[in-house]
Amino acid sequence: MTVVTSNRSQLYQIIQRITKLVPFKDEQQVFRLKKMVDAEFGDVIQVLQELQHEGNPAVVESRILHLLQTGSPSKFLISAPPVFNASEVSYPLTKIAQGLANIARDQEVVVLVSSGAYNPVHMLHIRAFYVARQHIESNYKFPVVGAIISPCHDTYGVSAARISPVIDLVVRTKNRRKPREMIPKSHRLGMLEAATMSSSWIEVDKWEITRRRVLDYLSTLTHVREICEAQFPAYKFRVLYVCGVNTIVKLSHTALRDEGFGCIAVCRPNQTEMLMKHLGAKWSKTAIVAEDMGVLTCELERATSFRVRKSLIQNEPCAAMVGKHVSDYMIANRIGDKIAGREPWTAEDRLWRAKDLPYVEYSDMEIQCLLSQ
Repeated sequence: MTVVTSNRSQLYQIIQRITKLVPFKDEQQVFRLKKMVDAEFGDVIQVLQELQHEGNPAVVESRILHLLQTGSPSKFLISAPPVFNASEVSYPLTKIAQGLANIARDQEVVVLVSSGAYNPVHMLHIRAFYVARQHIESNYKFPVVGAIISPCHDTYGVSAARISPVIDLVVRTKNRRKPREMIPKSHRLGMLEAATMSSSWIEVDKWEITRRRVLDYLSTLTHVREICEAQFPAYKFRVLYVCGVNTIVKLSHTALRDEGFGCIAVCRPNQTEMLMKHLGAKWSKTAIVAEDMGVLTCELERATSFRVRKSLIQNEPCAAMVGKHVSDYMIANRIGDKIAGREPWTAEDRLWRAKDLPYVEYSDMEIQCLLSQ
């Protein structure tokens, strides 16, 4: 297993030093360099760290300009036109299409996938994708062309067993929660969309949440691989499951390996040693442990969905954990008051949004009938 670290704050300090040493005339070059740092591409990190103590302005300028022209993601680009018409690609593959647009055909590419309740989503959920991509770009020849977030089915505990014998870990967890704290599907989707609206490569997929029954993570991974291969047959897709420490210990390494999938567990420094000991040699060819050593605020360091809900119940601000866009969504839809029981969840809250209906495999009336049996 490989351990990788994230040091974005250090990289920003290096950029500040470089821009003082070499005043770039084109502000877009500095902007693009910062975007590459945000994406945490491996070769970008390496070059910046090598230039950290370089005092010759000519050397710094030459290497930075070369990096902007040939570094990630430029190193995967080709001059030939894409092998598909991007305008014909439909949701949820539009962002993946953008990532593939200038990559040579027959190139093996990576799509990252994460699933869960996201009740609600917080910034560490999103950050995990960036740390995972840093590892891939740092250690392998495969470009990461996109990421998919898949929220789970909107069912509860024992009632879910009546719908399907396949009860996912997430749903078993829901059985221990107060029902009012389970945010309805439409709002979970809305907050995920708010969390990813500014990302050019992370997309929310409605497939899992709109199925008739609860699905396991292998079904979701298989679905993502199938739709990618069907839409972009000229490329070879490697689908990797992104998860945290609490999830990987409950996954099946044999099932992942037999189905041709991999797994990246993103953890904080104080979790790494414990996780490595727990996983052992049997996970060596299936799992990667990516250590996130970024300097985070206290609020973000401790962010979990439980703590977000607790803050909402106590009527405390939680933007530091969920980000501004998600926080604004929560305020606009009074999520905190409804979780706390100060206001009831309405019938409208529990219905699908109009834009989700084309993807829904069952009707709200049908699921209510099943739950009442």
